[in-house]
Amino acid sequence: MSIIRRFLKLDSYQPLNLIEISRDNLLHNYRILSLINKKVKITPVLKSNAYGHGIKEIAKILDSYSHMSSGNVNIPFFCVDSIYEAYELLKAKVNTPILIMGYIDPENLKIKKLPFTYAVSTLDLAEAISKYQPHAGVHIFVDTGMHREGVPLTELPHFIRHLKKLTNINIKGLMSHFASADDKRDPLNKTQVKNFRKALEICKKNGTHFKWIHFANSDGLLNYVPTFQVGIQNMARVGLSLYGISSNPILKPILTLKSKIVQIKNLQKGDRVGYDGTFVAQKPMTIGVLPLGYYDGVDRRLSNKGFVTIDDAECPILGLVSMNITAIDITKIINPKVGQEVIVYSNNSKYKNSIQNAAKICKTIPYDLLVHLAPSTKRIII
Repeated sequence: MSIIRRFLKLDSYQPLNLIEISRDNLLHNYRILSLINKKVKITPVLKSNAYGHGIKEIAKILDSYSHMSSGNVNIPFFCVDSIYEAYELLKAKVNTPILIMGYIDPENLKIKKLPFTYAVSTLDLAEAISKYQPHAGVHIFVDTGMHREGVPLTELPHFIRHLKKLTNINIKGLMSHFASADDKRDPLNKTQVKNFRKALEICKKNGTHFKWIHFANSDGLLNYVPTFQVGIQNMARVGLSLYGISSNPILKPILTLKSKIVQIKNLQKGDRVGYDGTFVAQKPMTIGVLPLGYYDGVDRRLSNKGFVTIDDAECPILGLVSMNITAIDITKIINPKVGQEVIVYSNNSKYKNSIQNAAKICKTIPYDLLVHLAPSTKRIII
């Protein structure tokens, strides 16, 4: 075996950049979300590399928790977007069932029998599942007003009748998705709940009943509790709240992105930093060079605006964030050293370099920053 291949097999190599995942915070969040309504099962959404956190790492923590000898957790599914992500979970040897929510090329169903459950909103996909994945479970995805994926209500009676003619398919669930659950005042929320009830009635009239009924995302669970009070759901799909990115202070962020100072430089007044020299030193100062940039997930919109922390001290980002390099102001750090740890994204939501606050600086949403964390960055569970 070559030296490089032996190195790639090592779990103990010391990277310059590192993502830490807090097991305790993740399980804390899961337990808190489970307490909102004990009749509603919490189903983790692990799409997009578990929102950038690491699909295998998150799945292993939750799968172990779900199947521990004591307690009655029993996570119904891990929700993913694609067959590729579902395969990643298979390689991680999880025992929790997998629900693929996204669109699937029917050609990918011909390869072999797969142990997955599928969300369906087109007859073409339903027919392909019946033909190539006999007896697979499906969840009907109904469009209740978001006008994205899903079967329109007007087409649902025909869709149900056609599905019931497919003898090799198991109809297990009905699902939809909130468009504006983050805004309690948006009238679309009530419209969608009303339409979801209509969808349930249409299905019942056609003799179709479901083991799983699910509608709410994180905000739907936290902000729009009436959907559960009327008893129309027994499962909720949670993503961002599970990872602790929420306005609810009880939930705890689980991710920390760390780096190290690799070079220290002293600047004089007038010295410029980075591409295009967008930062100009107004006085003598000390900068630290970090070995990560926008490829690694440090958003370019943080250029000259964002912050990192060293021993809880805020250090501004200087100049343009490069692909693999970021410069920071370490003038006020006492006796800085090469190799010193730097917190790029903090798991403390009160810090300026938390994901939430960094997203505000970038005028975007936290998801946007999280999903751009490089999959190649080593992730460890602490």
